[in-house]
Amino acid sequence: MIAWGIVMTLMGLVHSYGGLLACRLVLGAAESGLFPGAAFYLSSWYKRRELSWRISIFISATSLAGAFGGVLAFGISQMRGIGGQEGWRWIFYIEGIMTVVVGVAAFFLINDFPSDRPKFLTEEECDRTITRLQNDAGPGAGEHFSWKQVRAAFLDWKLYIFCLCDIGLLVPLYSLALVSPTIVQGLGFRSYRAQLMTAPPSVFAFFTTMTTAYFSDRYTRRAIFIMFWFIIAIIGFIILIVAQNLNVKYFAVFLATGGISGCNAICITFLSCNISPHTKRATALAFMISMGSFGGVISGQIYRSKDGPRFILGHAINLGFCVLGLISVIILFISLRLENHRRDRLYGVVSSRNRKISVITTELNKEVVDVCGIGSEEDRRKWGYEHMSEEEIRDLGDRHATWRYIL
Repeated sequence: MIAWGIVMTLMGLVHSYGGLLACRLVLGAAESGLFPGAAFYLSSWYKRRELSWRISIFISATSLAGAFGGVLAFGISQMRGIGGQEGWRWIFYIEGIMTVVVGVAAFFLINDFPSDRPKFLTEEECDRTITRLQNDAGPGAGEHFSWKQVRAAFLDWKLYIFCLCDIGLLVPLYSLALVSPTIVQGLGFRSYRAQLMTAPPSVFAFFTTMTTAYFSDRYTRRAIFIMFWFIIAIIGFIILIVAQNLNVKYFAVFLATGGISGCNAICITFLSCNISPHTKRATALAFMISMGSFGGVISGQIYRSKDGPRFILGHAINLGFCVLGLISVIILFISLRLENHRRDRLYGVVSSRNRKISVITTELNKEVVDVCGIGSEEDRRKWGYEHMSEEEIRDLGDRHATWRYIL
């Protein structure tokens, strides 16, 4: 955050297109680790059934930024002439400095992982936190970085279907964020009012994100909510293509924006819940979000000025990506459901309550011993793991016989 805040501040000093482009490339590189890093960090503190709400709180800041970022930029731009600077330069100065301040504060406020024994927890609380996470996440939950797990992530077919899902939602999400004022202006609003009229759909997107997260965690369901909001977004883009009435089209902007935003955080949670161990999960998150970021490249090209004011081509392309995302989620849902049934049939029904986690307490220290997934000799024979070492069994992660996918 400090790096991109500095870069953003310096963007206010550029005087050429080449300089602006170079700063933008560096800015993108500095920002790239935020979303996968934040999602992985949260998954290291909360159980799989608690993730959706936490990740959505983080992701929803994007919706709020969309709602008020334009208004803030409009207000700051009125500072033109102050210090002999154009208004747009003040936008970079002020927002960049704000980012640096938040980044410095985050260094002191954000704690390490539970295994690092953060100071705000007692030893007993650290033990309980680690135990509940291992109890939920299963084999390899507490392991350190492993190149084997990195390789396993890229060999897992699920990762590439998740990538298709993410691209399917991020192309519409980015394009709506980039050109919403232009789309709304095409509905008949003047330029300054069009900027303000993009705020209500973004507020609605925040509402759909948080509401979906609450019910997703409460009922421990991911795919069904993603499918529902993809369908809502599809309906929104269809209305934008065929409708003539401006009020109806503005309503469709709500559906498209709210639907796509409702998918975003849950898609990240869906992957976080279903890929393990933690190095494999971190790799998968980074790769999926990186691939999804290509949606930003596509989204900037599909709404052409010559297609205005209806932008049928842009809406149709976004509609197609929503369909791609919907199909991807359906494939994941059916495949993972069948795999859960197969493992139940072969190995018996497993819940987090009967995982084998023990906490050993001594007078001198407290140590959490992860025996989850290792099992007795009888268990290993049942699973077909009798010739595998404990490390190999832990590295199985989501391929372990006791792992069950959250759908």
